[in-house]
Amino acid sequence: MTMLPNDPRPLARATTVYRPVGGIESFREIHDEITDVSVTYVPWAMLKELPTPSAPAGYVLANHAFGYFGETNDFKRRLNEHARDNNKAWVREAFVITGKSKTSELWSEPATAEFFQFRFNELAEEAGLVEIIKGVPPKLPPLTASKRATLEALVQQTMPLLFDAGCRAFHSNCASQRRPRSEVESAGAEEAGPMEIGVVATPPTGGEVDLAYGELWARGFSHERGFVVMPGSDVRATSNPSARDWVEARRNELRASGALVAIRGLVDRERLCVSVRFASLSSATQLVTGSRDGGKWVPTRHPHPFLHLV
Repeated sequence: MTMLPNDPRPLARATTVYRPVGGIESFREIHDEITDVSVTYVPWAMLKELPTPSAPAGYVLANHAFGYFGETNDFKRRLNEHARDNNKAWVREAFVITGKSKTSELWSEPATAEFFQFRFNELAEEAGLVEIIKGVPPKLPPLTASKRATLEALVQQTMPLLFDAGCRAFHSNCASQRRPRSEVESAGAEEAGPMEIGVVATPPTGGEVDLAYGELWARGFSHERGFVVMPGSDVRATSNPSARDWVEARRNELRASGALVAIRGLVDRERLCVSVRFASLSSATQLVTGSRDGGKWVPTRHPHPFLHLV
């Protein structure tokens, strides 16, 4: 069959799935004959049994709703560190991207994995299929134009392998996972509006809601003049690149007033010490999560104390 250079149809391709220990639900390595990278699927519960030799890599931690994108020079060590982190208790699977023959030397350069991490975050934000959990905000490493073009080609070639491995952070056939772009953008469309620190307000009976956003814990309730986030609630210490400019400005106001403080032993979150009223639920959500499209508030599972002492 003759393929014309301007043929708009996507090229057919074949993917090889190798299960190194057998079993349908176990580890699998995905690669093809034209892409010089390999994707390894890791069931999180089986991490300690991973047979693949460690190497520099980019990786995706995921469940059906959240995604975390990282880079490392030793993926076995790094994944096991994540497994010991209580803040990663939501993880159900990992996808590890490593180089094969020709690119093994390329992957020995830290900039390769850093570029993959940066682009994965960008592509996942554009896709809008999962909530992105971030630690330290990824940065684009300094690269020559030719090196960046090479790495971008590798990223694009990796996308089909990730999909075939089961990763749905970038592409999905499931209609329920897709959110209309207009809805994603409208979640944070309005301005911040007024913010009241140390507001005295009582939640209506049964009116408290919890934030569903990874392992971040926050509780609040609707108020006649907006939405109140209650003391003890977590706030992400960093923000996504797409977050609105006012988010960090308002966080600085809270820090300066002593209403938002660091949590000893944690670098990725801070804690509110007083109730704070926001102009809307949307602005409260954006400030707490550092994301323009940051999770949902759901009825709290435990609205009353487990134990009441008198």
